[in-house]
Amino acid sequence: MPSIRLTAIAVERLTAPEKGRKDIYDAEVPGLVLRISSTGVKSWSFTYRVKGQPRRLTLGAHPGVSLKLARDRAREARAAIQRGEDPVEDRKEAERERQLNGFTSCAREFVERYAKPRQRTWKETQRILEKLAIPVWGDKPVKEIRRRDVVELLDNVAVKTPHQANRLRAYLSRLFKWLIEREVVEVSPIIGVAPRIKPVARSRILSDAELVALWKATGRLGGVFGAATRFLMTTGVRRNEASFLRWDELDGTWAAMPASRMKGGRDFRAALSPAALAILDGMPRFAGCPYVFTTNGRTPISGWGKAKVRLDEYMSTELGESVGDWRLHDLRRTLASGLAGLGTRSEVIKRVLGHAASSSDVTAVHYVWHGYDAEALAAVQAWGDHINELVSGAGARAKL
Repeated sequence: MPSIRLTAIAVERLTAPEKGRKDIYDAEVPGLVLRISSTGVKSWSFTYRVKGQPRRLTLGAHPGVSLKLARDRAREARAAIQRGEDPVEDRKEAERERQLNGFTSCAREFVERYAKPRQRTWKETQRILEKLAIPVWGDKPVKEIRRRDVVELLDNVAVKTPHQANRLRAYLSRLFKWLIEREVVEVSPIIGVAPRIKPVARSRILSDAELVALWKATGRLGGVFGAATRFLMTTGVRRNEASFLRWDELDGTWAAMPASRMKGGRDFRAALSPAALAILDGMPRFAGCPYVFTTNGRTPISGWGKAKVRLDEYMSTELGESVGDWRLHDLRRTLASGLAGLGTRSEVIKRVLGHAASSSDVTAVHYVWHGYDAEALAAVQAWGDHINELVSGAGARAKL
C-alpha cells in the first residue's frame, strides 16, 4: 500500500471521498492508518498480521486522538506484537473481563445470588448499590478498584448523607468478601477504610406526655395508619412486621410471624394484649386480601413517611411545642424501657420483643427452655393498662 509521511497539518487538510472511504497509510510508523469516510469522519487504526491473518486495532477518532497519540499507540501495539502478544485479542479479553467481572455485573450478581436469599432488606442493599456505587464505578473491573477509589466514593457520598455512606461501606464490604470467596478478587479494598461517621446507638424513648400525645394524634389521624401506629405502641413489633401482618397469622392472643419477615430470621409469636386485639377487631376485612393493615384492599400498608409527618404535627399541637425527633422504631425501645419500669424481668422483655439470648449466655442458650409465653402476655397487658392510665389521667376517654 502506498504511504505518505503524515503531519498534523496534512491530517487536517485531507478531504473526504465522494463515497465510501479511503485509507491513508503513515510512512513513519508502519501499519498506522488514517481512515476517512465520505461523511468526513477520520479515525485511526493499526494493521498487522498474526499467523498470516490480518488484524485491525482501532486507536480512536481524530481529532480526539491526535497524530502524535496515534503514533504512540501504534508503536505500543507493535512492541506488544514483537513480544508475542495479539493486541486485538488482548482487547477482546479485556472486554470479556469487563463484562464478566466489571463492578456493575458483580454487584447485580451479588444482589441476586447472595442478598436476595439471605437478607430480608435486600431491596435496600440493591437500592444503595444502584444509586451510589454503580453510577460511579460502572463496568470498571473489580480487580482494579483500589482503597483510594473507595475512600473517594464514600467521601463524596458523606458530604450530603454520611449515614448512607456508612451503609454503602457496609454493603461494599460484604460484596467484596463474597467476591473473595469466589476468587474474583484476592483482597478487599474496603479493608482499612473507616466509617465516615462513628455510629451512635439511639437511646430515644417517648416520655409519658409524648405517649399520650401520640395516642391522641393517632385518633386524629384515624384510618389504617392510626390503627397500625397504635398496634406498634401496644405490641412492640417492628413496622414491617406489622405492615405485612396477615389475617391467617392471628391465633387468639398471638400473631405468628414467619422467619422471612423477622430481623433475626426466626419464627416469632407476638403476644397480643386486649388493647392490641381491640385494634385488630376494628380493622375491616377485604375479600381476597390477606393483609390486616391495607389502604387499598390489595397490598400491605405503605407510605408511612407521610403519615409520620402528620403524626408529628398532631403531637406538637397536643404538646403545645414541637415534638422532638422520634422514629416509629423508638416505640419498641419505649415499650421495653416502660416494661422494665413496671418491674418486668429482662428475659420476659426479650420474649416480648423477639430478641434471642446472647450466644455468650450459655445458661439461657443451652439450659433454659422455658418459653415465657404466659409472662409475655401478662407484660403486654400491663403495658396496655399503663397507656390506658396515662391517657385516662390526661382527661381523655380511652378504651384499650
